[in-house]
Amino acid sequence: MSVEFAVLGPLQVRVDGREHRVGGFTRRATLGFLLLNAGRVVSISELTGALWPDGHPPTARGILLNVVSALRKAGLDIVTRKPGYLLRVEPDRVDLHRFRAALARASTAPGPEQVARVLRDALALWRGPVLADLVADGVTWPALVEITHLRDVAVEDRFDAELACGRHREVIAEIEALASDHPLRERLQGQLMLALYRSGRQADALAVFRTARARFAAELGIDPGPDLVRLEQAILTQDPALGTSTAQAPTMLERKKVSVLVVRLELPGADEAADERLETSVTRVRRHIEDLGGVTVTTLGSTVCAAFGAPVNREDDAARAVRAAFEITGEHPAAAAVSTGPALVTSGDRVEVSGTVLDACLRLLAQASPGEVRTCPVTDRTLTPAGDDTPFVGRSAEMALLAETYEQVKATNRPRVITVAGEPGAGKSRLVREFARGRRTLTGRTPPFARDDVFAPLAETVRSHAGIFDTDDAATVAAKIRVISDDPWLVTQLSALVGVSPQGSDVLMAWRRLVEHLAEEPLVVIIEDVHWADDLLLGFLHGLADTADDVPLLVLLTARREARVRGEAITLGALSEEDTTLLLEALMARHDVTAELPPLLHRSAGNPLFAGEYVRMLRDGAPDALPETVQNVIGARLDSLPQLEKSVLQDAAVIGPTVWPGAVAVVSERDAAEVARCLEVLRQRDFLKRHSTSNVVGEIEYAFSHVLVRDAAYDRVPRGTKAMKHYHAAEWVRALPLEHVPLLAYHFQEAVWIAEASGRPCDIMGRKARAALTDAGRRATALAARDTAIRCYRAALAVCPPGHPDRAELLTLLGSSLALSGEGLAELTEAADLHRDAGNFAGAAEATRASWRASWHQDDHAAAGRHLDRTIEFLALTERAYGVQAYVAHSLTLADRLPEAISAAKTALTGATGIERAIALEALGLARVKQGDPGGIGDMRQAATERTTAGISPGLCLFNLSTAYTVIGDAKARLAVRAEARAAAQRHGDNDTIAWLDASRYLELFWDGRYAEALAALDEPSQAHVLALRGRVRLLTGDLVGAGEDTDRALELARHQGRPGDLQHPLTLKAHLALLRGEPVKVDDLLVCRQITGTIGVSLPIVLAAAGHGPECLAEVSWSRWKDAAVAFLSGDRQEARRIYREIGSRPDADDESLVIDRE
Repeated sequence: MSVEFAVLGPLQVRVDGREHRVGGFTRRATLGFLLLNAGRVVSISELTGALWPDGHPPTARGILLNVVSALRKAGLDIVTRKPGYLLRVEPDRVDLHRFRAALARASTAPGPEQVARVLRDALALWRGPVLADLVADGVTWPALVEITHLRDVAVEDRFDAELACGRHREVIAEIEALASDHPLRERLQGQLMLALYRSGRQADALAVFRTARARFAAELGIDPGPDLVRLEQAILTQDPALGTSTAQAPTMLERKKVSVLVVRLELPGADEAADERLETSVTRVRRHIEDLGGVTVTTLGSTVCAAFGAPVNREDDAARAVRAAFEITGEHPAAAAVSTGPALVTSGDRVEVSGTVLDACLRLLAQASPGEVRTCPVTDRTLTPAGDDTPFVGRSAEMALLAETYEQVKATNRPRVITVAGEPGAGKSRLVREFARGRRTLTGRTPPFARDDVFAPLAETVRSHAGIFDTDDAATVAAKIRVISDDPWLVTQLSALVGVSPQGSDVLMAWRRLVEHLAEEPLVVIIEDVHWADDLLLGFLHGLADTADDVPLLVLLTARREARVRGEAITLGALSEEDTTLLLEALMARHDVTAELPPLLHRSAGNPLFAGEYVRMLRDGAPDALPETVQNVIGARLDSLPQLEKSVLQDAAVIGPTVWPGAVAVVSERDAAEVARCLEVLRQRDFLKRHSTSNVVGEIEYAFSHVLVRDAAYDRVPRGTKAMKHYHAAEWVRALPLEHVPLLAYHFQEAVWIAEASGRPCDIMGRKARAALTDAGRRATALAARDTAIRCYRAALAVCPPGHPDRAELLTLLGSSLALSGEGLAELTEAADLHRDAGNFAGAAEATRASWRASWHQDDHAAAGRHLDRTIEFLALTERAYGVQAYVAHSLTLADRLPEAISAAKTALTGATGIERAIALEALGLARVKQGDPGGIGDMRQAATERTTAGISPGLCLFNLSTAYTVIGDAKARLAVRAEARAAAQRHGDNDTIAWLDASRYLELFWDGRYAEALAALDEPSQAHVLALRGRVRLLTGDLVGAGEDTDRALELARHQGRPGDLQHPLTLKAHLALLRGEPVKVDDLLVCRQITGTIGVSLPIVLAAAGHGPECLAEVSWSRWKDAAVAFLSGDRQEARRIYREIGSRPDADDESLVIDRE
């Protein structure tokens, strides 16, 4: 049975050439998702998430089991594999795979004709949007967008190929249609311009550019990219190159460290013969440069300018440049200079280098005499070895393995070859050197630019063993070699190996015979840095285990991890944190420096070289600088990558230490599938690591393997393009949930700041950044995520220039968020002044009303009252400020200015909507309750409902409703509403309301008679009424001294803070304590100052009665059940008072002995 699947259009299954009906939506969606992931195990959680994105039903697993069973019965090969299912299908049976394979063939096709043909066939597989039938039913899988993007790129690639084949007239209509649908895709606009120009429509081509430029400016606030601008210029000048199609290498612009070499040839004469000599000399100079890995940037007469490190960095670029300078000045009459530093490097068909490092090199050259080489301080530091003062720590397992191998070699008399591999600086050389200590050893090192001297490390071992010096002449060298061997053939060959004899074609055999002779006693041969060795030498060294005689010989080769390692190997990883700590402590002690260890540990990453370099930078007074050696190592690693992967890594570095394929695709403006492939390649090469979970739903999460890799890659992105890349990253983050606000703020700030620093500030970018951050802040505020909102508003202010009109609103928003914790007065004062000066009195009122809140939470009620009065003054100067009126009504309610509060709330309700209407209702309801009208409870219930309808946490409103029940005197209802408030707050992540609920739990403990728990919850109170309550608990538990202390402190606080009603409880408690002590009871302050509000416990009527007052003294107190109980007590009906206190739910009041005795 032959089964074929098609997803590039509506889902289609063909069995033996005939279409097969799959079934309903669930079956089609399951099969579609498995096909998108064919050949990969898809977990059940992935499948359920794809089928039911809004939450799966309880029976989801059962449904899935039935669906898979039905698909199997239809002949599909679906196997169960933990943790889900695997669809087994031949790749060429799925049109998506055939499409991807065609794209791969197109990328390697020899010419544009073949590319166009392959892509035409690939695009013909599409029958409509990918899985169009599922999309019509609401499916929105991220993979669908990625595949569609892949098709869009293929279409553009096909247009490039068609244009290269001269078929511009044939594709104009197609390009025009697509360019109209995708006006912001620069590549399409450029293809349309080129097709029009080649068709003789130059004016139309230029019109396309003008339209694109206007659209980019209007919608993005940017200019077209450099490629599109260059194309416009070429069309304006009718550049002949536009009439032909030549394949060009992709261009890449980087900021990287290079060593620039400038040579000035000093040749005599000015005739034709002199010109010919100059041309010959320049050619030889260029050959010297290229042989050592440099690239000639330009020549001007007798001056040659070259760069080492462009386009590819090596660790020893400075050394190569200096060596080239000395070779050139030694062979030619010339002066030379080398300067090292950052430069902008453009690589592609040709390499261009620009930057101040060239000017510095030219200034050095002007000071150089013929035959002299001048170098800059950076070059000198790079060439000066730091000295190996690094203690040897760790590596005990590797050392033990080498020792064990050595003993086996001695016991068996059989040679062994082991490669010790690791990152630069991991300690390979130090490990083998420490191992070799006390053992017979020959050591050679492979130079990085040996060129023709491929056997240099073997020659070094011979020179070392024979004691040959560089100053020895040929006769002396031969004599020294005869000392170590009396075999004439061997002497001849070894003389040739060390370079003093032209004879000798069997130098490798001769060196092996010498080593075999020396290994009659156990011998260790160390050849370092074989990653630079020639393949011939590598093959010879690795073959020694099989070709050498049976002698106790251990050959140790050191190499980079990326080298071709053959046979046995030991790979050095990072040092453990413990070993790195020991190393850093020893280094800091040796260099007499101090520093915090955690940052050094983080940056050293277990690399001994990095650790040593960072401590030396501390010693030299540059703790934040990236050491030259570390720069060189990481730069060389980056340049070992193919250009595409390197470009993707640099774009990933813009995002931050943690990256996601979708974000990188947006920043790099590349196909998502291509980016995903590149990130996997980077993971395999240890530039990135993949996290098992992701903080972004539907995205794989990667992190840089080391912070230094990210820093180095980020530094290479030119500042001119960084700003826009950060802006693209911010736009991607903007669609994520609020927990990613820090990342959003970072990218918007960097985008604006870098644009300003580069001298190209963009007000549109700044405005969009402020708008996005403000919107995120408002969403956070609505969800009670106050810290997130504060972060958003601070970030928006950071990208708001001084004097900008947006500043006043941002300061108001920030200050309003800070006000809840008693902060933000400075921001709000500035905001009020800015609003007032601009004539925006509603904005000024909003700022001063928030100032009231800040002062209120500071318990500075006098200042709060002044801010509230100023708010009312501003409101009198404006109309229709319903939102501010709502907040003012709320403030007036809390300040117990109840008639004003009710008036302001009613005014606000004539025009307020959304959250402001809910706040006005809440203020109105609470004010009515405080005035003795229980109908206000309904207003507050309606406020909570409207908050919920608007998607905003009703937690705070319900908390205030519980306060209303406290005022009325209904503990049971209060407790129920508090439970409701907690549930709502938890559901919405409203941490502020949860904190207030926790902080006020002492009251329900007190009313329930749980005094010990109440005292524990009342630890360190800072408000007068709370201190007074603790004093009452102490009184009830017999601690009269503690009660007196709390009373005095509460009175002091109440008089200082000036909070309405705060004197009632401490004055009542003070009078009650006096009564118990038999002292005169004073209640005049309670009655004269009208301090009696809210809860009226039994202590109040007790002291009032003791002072000779009756129920008439409470005539002006607003109604509540508390008042009813107090009036009953003062009327002599103690039993009725006790009954009411019981109904209220206050056990301390209901069980007071004055009421119990009366009953008995």
